[in-house]
Amino acid sequence: MATYIEKLQDPKTVQKLESLLGGHIMSVYRNAGLNPPVPVSHGGRFIYADPAPEKYARHLREGMKLFAQALDEMSQNDGGNNA
Repeated sequence: MATYIEKLQDPKTVQKLESLLGGHIMSVYRNAGLNPPVPVSHGGRFIYADPAPEKYARHLREGMKLFAQALDEMSQNDGGNNA
């Protein structure tokens, strides 16, 4: 079985996560009454011209990596029983 970190390298997984990430950022901006930024797809990732949403996207991606790492470590400690 692939680890969660390895799954984050899968192009289909990246595409799905980037789609969810872009939708989340759009939702945050709309809920704040602001016009959402329009990202540009570059190498399978959304890039924002405005530094604020770009920074937010980087933080969310880093959170995904940390979460995947934690799940992998928990899976190793449990012997893979709860993964």
